[in-house]
Amino acid sequence: RHGAKVFGTTGGRNPAIVVVMVALAVDPVAAEVFAAQMLDAHNAVCFDSGVLGPAWASVSHGIYLSIGASGVHRSLGVKTSFVQSTTMDSWKPVHLKMMQLGGNKRFQDFLDEHGVPQDMPIREKYQTRAAAWYRENLRAEAQGSEPPAPLASGTGHMLLGGPPSEEQKMLDRVYAQAPTAQEMSGGGVPVRRFSSRSSARRRCGSRRARKCTLAALVERGSAAVGALQSLVCASQLSESVCAMLALGAESAPKEEPAAAAREMPRSRSRSRSPSPVATRSAPPPQQT
Repeated sequence: RHGAKVFGTTGGRNPAIVVVMVALAVDPVAAEVFAAQMLDAHNAVCFDSGVLGPAWASVSHGIYLSIGASGVHRSLGVKTSFVQSTTMDSWKPVHLKMMQLGGNKRFQDFLDEHGVPQDMPIREKYQTRAAAWYRENLRAEAQGSEPPAPLASGTGHMLLGGPPSEEQKMLDRVYAQAPTAQEMSGGGVPVRRFSSRSSARRRCGSRRARKCTLAALVERGSAAVGALQSLVCASQLSESVCAMLALGAESAPKEEPAAAAREMPRSRSRSRSPSPVATRSAPPPQQT
């Protein structure tokens, strides 16, 4: 509604044209900063996956990420990688300064200088000594504080701390690669997709499992089948007996209603009216 600003690069080196809705952004100042950052071809793609048009950022490292890579960085924790959206979040001045001082190219050159392989799993890459030193130094530059001690040569590729736990190993396997945009929903939730071949394999497996289960039941359940047949016979017998009883109750002789009505007054009259013999009083005695 308010219009858009289109930013590109000069010289034709950057093939990506980034459209930033500055007026509609939550933080217009941050939108201006990111629009200028997107002029660099290295920042116009995700640092981890190479997807065009990254809309998220790792403030700790000053790099730009896709929505899939942002989920991997969230699994590292905010102490290792603090993630924010470039369009939906408000930004602090120090965080914007870190993004301006950083950038994808500067961080990649630093990792290459200290021997961190580019094909290293994502979670392991950001837990190296080189990555830890870089984010500490980047914050010190943005805040104007004293930088950390120089990193010893030949130690940047080593991991921090001791050996990883089982939980960390599992997370490293799950997040070995950044999901693509098609594998993530709009809210950053991974979407599990299966190919037709894998779904057909699952259907065949389920059919085979059902056949095996049925065969096992037939093999083991001969006694159960016999018991079931006896129960069916017993139920049929009980039903036939109930039918005969019902038929006999219907065919039993019934008294006529008139005869029953005639008998009822008699019984009532006999019970209520005393006999004339019982009501006759004895004659008085004669006097001599």
